[in-house]
Amino acid sequence: MKKLLALVLALVMSMSLVTISNAAFKDADKIDYKEAVDVMNAVGVFIGDEKGNFNAKENLTREQAAKIIAYLELGSKAADALVGGATFTDVASSRWSAGFVGYCAQAGIVSGVGDSKFDPAGQLSALQFGKMLLVELGYDAKAAGMVGADWAINTSKLMAKAKLMDGIDGSVNQVLTREKAAQMCLNALEAPTVEYTTKGSSIIVNGAEINLGASEPSYVTNTIAKEQTISSEKLTNNGGYTIELGEKLYKNLKKISTTDDFGRPATKWTWKSESVGTYADAADLSYTKAVKAGDIYKDLNLSDTVAAKNVTVWVNGEQVSAASLDIKKANDTKIGDVAGVNSNGNGVLTEVFYDDVADTMVITQIVTYIGEVAKTVKATDKRDAYVVILAKAGGNGLTRPVAKGSFEYETDETFADDAFVLYTYSVKAEAVKSLAVAEKVEGYVTKTINSTKDEDKNNGMTIDGTEYKMSLATAGEKLGNVSVKNDYTVYLDQYGYIIYVEQVQELGDYALVLATASKGSFIGNKAQLLLTDGTVKFVDTDKNYTKKIADNTIVTFRENSDKTYTLRAVNTTLGNEDNSKFSMTNDLAGITIDGTVKAYANSASQFVVSDKKDYTSNYADIDDWTAYTGIKNAPTITAAAGAKKSVDVYYYCKSGSMVTVMFIIPNTEATVIDGSKTSLYLSLKSKSDLIHDTDGDYFTYNAVVDGKIETVKVDVDATLTNGSTVTKNVAAGLDGLYSDYRVDSKGYITDLTQYTNNYYDTITDAKAAVNGGDDADKTGVAGIDKTSKEYTVIVGNKKLHITCADDMKVFYVDKDGNITESSYAAIYPDTNDRVYAVVDKYLVKTLVIFEVEDKGAASGTFDPANPQKAYIDGVEIVIPKVDGKFVDNAANVLVNNGYTVTGMFGSPATYWATKGGNTYFFTVKNPAPEYYTLTVDGTVVEYIKSTENSTTTWKQVKDAAKGGTGMLVDGTYVAYADKTDTDKVVTSTSAATVIKTGYVKVTNSITGSDPTIVVDGYAKANSTFTVKATYNTAANANEEVVLTYDGTKTVTGVADTAGKVFTFAVPAGVADVTLNSINNVGTYTVAAPTVTDGTNTVTGLKGLTVSAVADKTTAKSGEKVTVTVTISGKATGAVTLTVTEPSSWLAPSVPTGVTYTSGTELTVANGTNLGDGVTVKYEITVTGAVATNNITLA
Repeated sequence: MKKLLALVLALVMSMSLVTISNAAFKDADKIDYKEAVDVMNAVGVFIGDEKGNFNAKENLTREQAAKIIAYLELGSKAADALVGGATFTDVASSRWSAGFVGYCAQAGIVSGVGDSKFDPAGQLSALQFGKMLLVELGYDAKAAGMVGADWAINTSKLMAKAKLMDGIDGSVNQVLTREKAAQMCLNALEAPTVEYTTKGSSIIVNGAEINLGASEPSYVTNTIAKEQTISSEKLTNNGGYTIELGEKLYKNLKKISTTDDFGRPATKWTWKSESVGTYADAADLSYTKAVKAGDIYKDLNLSDTVAAKNVTVWVNGEQVSAASLDIKKANDTKIGDVAGVNSNGNGVLTEVFYDDVADTMVITQIVTYIGEVAKTVKATDKRDAYVVILAKAGGNGLTRPVAKGSFEYETDETFADDAFVLYTYSVKAEAVKSLAVAEKVEGYVTKTINSTKDEDKNNGMTIDGTEYKMSLATAGEKLGNVSVKNDYTVYLDQYGYIIYVEQVQELGDYALVLATASKGSFIGNKAQLLLTDGTVKFVDTDKNYTKKIADNTIVTFRENSDKTYTLRAVNTTLGNEDNSKFSMTNDLAGITIDGTVKAYANSASQFVVSDKKDYTSNYADIDDWTAYTGIKNAPTITAAAGAKKSVDVYYYCKSGSMVTVMFIIPNTEATVIDGSKTSLYLSLKSKSDLIHDTDGDYFTYNAVVDGKIETVKVDVDATLTNGSTVTKNVAAGLDGLYSDYRVDSKGYITDLTQYTNNYYDTITDAKAAVNGGDDADKTGVAGIDKTSKEYTVIVGNKKLHITCADDMKVFYVDKDGNITESSYAAIYPDTNDRVYAVVDKYLVKTLVIFEVEDKGAASGTFDPANPQKAYIDGVEIVIPKVDGKFVDNAANVLVNNGYTVTGMFGSPATYWATKGGNTYFFTVKNPAPEYYTLTVDGTVVEYIKSTENSTTTWKQVKDAAKGGTGMLVDGTYVAYADKTDTDKVVTSTSAATVIKTGYVKVTNSITGSDPTIVVDGYAKANSTFTVKATYNTAANANEEVVLTYDGTKTVTGVADTAGKVFTFAVPAGVADVTLNSINNVGTYTVAAPTVTDGTNTVTGLKGLTVSAVADKTTAKSGEKVTVTVTISGKATGAVTLTVTEPSSWLAPSVPTGVTYTSGTELTVANGTNLGDGVTVKYEITVTGAVATNNITLA
């Protein structure tokens, strides 16, 4: 008999330590009965609210209970279809629960509260809900005594027998919460169902209803082992398996005994072959400090030793054979006290699972560790949210998870960067299994005990009068190094043990000591400090630190009341030995020091970076420093081999390898890309003359800075980085887009970075720019257009289509470099404007259009790529034709080019116009240049000059195709495979060409003239197309017309009123479709089977009794009707049973004692005793009405 002994209230972290489940409720952390909620949610009985919460602690109402029972019995779909009646006066038929309440009342599962009322919103006790579940298990309310004066006592007994309250705190009289109701339902699914031989009858005695004559309920059983998905328990009286309620209701629900990731005995539930969750069994004993084998023996009240061979020990999910030991009286050996394991101590959750039948024991130990949150990552479409944890060293040899250094743990919970967290780790799963914030305690240490014996009992610290013991996995400062009369910060595990120790050493903010007083005029108690906000400050100090704190040491400081500063060096100022191998990337946690990743950064890390143009080996002489908080805002900085490409660094990690503050000094040619600056456009046309003032020398530019119009100052010595190339003194010739820039303390731009990804040349989801590509000597690309319905812009002579972001910023720049903000609506087609675009994840974020003046009347040239604009060429007006239509008229062309039309004369017409006081005569060019469009899926992709070939190839069309096997070319289906990739789409055109992709071929293989089949030879992929069949004569009233396609697929036609024309809606996928056949399928009556002696209807012959029943009375043409014949008794002579064709006996169904003579005849030999009856079957293949269905006995 198992005995649960709660020696310690183990405050086990709730996340994944106890369960591994699929529950996705937002309030899952508030659910105590996780296994029950998960399983009942999986089978669809318990669901959450519209906000995604389960509301575990809410009380269950009576009407909610009725819904649960209906869902259990019928399933959600059928239960939701129930219609309410007038069962109770307070449950209107329109009430949401009316159908559920009515069903349960009619089934005898619930009754009212009196006066024809149900009290639907009333609370429900566990006893009342238990009665409902017992009825579901098969107990009859009257026969089982669950009505009348003693109903509560009788119900309580049956609930105990069915174990409906197992695992539930409280009595049967408690008001039931939703999660406890889920537990009762799960208990019911694991309980055996019952049945009655007779349920007796009721009589009224003195006004009380009494049930008489009811049999005792017996368990429902079967002998099919594979159907025992919940329990395989057998009854001793008949050897049958009990049928649990879960096996009865849910054939796809399985309960599997297993172990969890920590080696604990556990239950795994699956639903429709998908895992619901794995749940550890309740332990017989739990401890959170060192435990001896003799303690377990005593606490389990054992009388005999459990031999070591029967004891399995798991530590952090890894079986440790060496830790197995005898569980016997007075055995003082601690669990886990073996070399290489040492899992015996405070903060180790030791759980004991004892099987008293097999006399075996499983002991599991789960160590809680301390770590620090390095990074929190939000969920994406590819991965759930997770945090990165840095492990803290410590733990008496329990180093396996710590040695891994860092972990990732998926969780929606938010943790602050640098937060100290408790975690558990499974070696079996090779993963962190739980995570929770550690409790922090700060105070003055007055006492420490550091013993080498009984460490779990003795070792500890007294902080502000409170005594704390040390965890086995304590990390941080060693206890032996802790000094009393100093302030310390400690973190506690979930059991209250100290798991991390650190001395409070820092005075305040951080700074880098650039110099201390030592020479010249800089003497006395002084220091030059670089603060974390990037400012350099000269301070008076409380003492002379010249010989105490070296230059380039990181300190914390405090300003005293007398305005002096106290400095205290941090534990260790770290640096790089090889300054050619430093690398830090914006928004990437790992920082490479000396060629390997030695430090990590998060959103709290502080960075101070010098301006590389001011580089000098004496950092005290550097004027410009820039401060950043968080690795997401920090610049990308990379060193390289070479004297001027080095990067010096000084940093401090308060905890582990997580950067608290870092000071970085890049040399003049090191790579520095400021990740906090997202984009910059500079207009060369707006550049000022060189300006000299007290701050320095610079140029001003009109600019778009991170989506805003500004005037910026560019330092005369500014540098430009393009890949690995650094160019100096570029300030006078900047034009176009830049991916990054740096600003010094005066606000001057000192460094710019060229976009390395040109979206015009290479399409990528990374951040890129359209910044050049049409002309080697120009920035931007020529030409802009748009497709409004698709919210795209069309850029350059490549006609590159790019989708615009919803928040895209649009700017126009005039010929003088003046910038104005515009909008997508204001974009108009232009073939020579220069276009710049910032593109991120395939979306235009910023669009800049530099307006280039259109060419004059006499010098205009035609752009064949987009011939929709007329122009003047000398004295000719050129008006192109597109698809047979002129794009403009002569008068408009003249007016649009600044002319005043005075008149027209002659044939062909000559136009008389004036401009600027001069008179001009123009004629219209004849013949006009003529172009035809190539349209693909609604978009004009090319204008093709008459009689010439297109530049577009079939490969381009195929690459852009929208699925299917082919396309419509001017209305005719053409398979993709029939077109050669390199061939031009149009050759020698004289008409517009329209292509629609995404079609499949439809082949009609139906022969004959009746019916007539009408169907297009193609269909849109992933859609439905229509087939029409017209018959010469109407179909019979009892007939359906069925179309067979793609071999075995069928669809039934819809007839018109005359019954001659049938329409079929045939689904098309992505493959070609073939129509195979069309058939009339009639429905016919089938006569009931009759037993005869050849003349008359009989019930048997020669001692045999024969009866028969068919499985249906009507059938469609081609269907089979199965007739089951029962033969009983003892034959006093040979008897034959004959059926007539198309009937035929099924030979496999013939039982022992009956001989299969032929397809239509069976024989029962003289003297054969068939007892209470055997069954045999015959089939009738229906081709028409079956008027006679006889079994003739002879």
